Amino acid sequence: MADENNISEIERLEDRRYAAMLSRDVETLEELLHERLLHVHSTGNQHTKAAYLVGLRERAWEYHQIDRSQQNIIVQGSTALVFNHLFLRLELKGKAIELRNQALSVWIHEQGVWQLIAMHSGLEPSTN
Repeated sequence: MADENNISEIERLEDRRYAAMLSRDVETLEELLHERLLHVHSTGNQHTKAAYLVGLRERAWEYHQIDRSQQNIIVQGSTALVFNHLFLRLELKGKAIELRNQALSVWIHEQGVWQLIAMHSGLEPSTN
């Protein structure tokens, strides 16, 4: 599969993933997230796939808005790196917060399917 086709597929999967995060569509995320997923939040907290889905289901965090910009996708063999700037509005344990992050998502292609295996986000540098 050509890189251009892979890039289009990753763009589509990222759109599905973020829509599922916003709507708390755990079934879609179950499909998109690799069993060995490690999600590192900008707070430094880490979640496995199971822990992330439980947190979403139980509303430990609830996304209200996720805006992505400056997306850059690099495909190398069976690995895709997705770089984004994110603006997020969410409730974290009942507290409303807004975040401006830079994120790296890592997708791998196994057995004919792309799945997210890693996500790492960090706060944008201060402009002050």
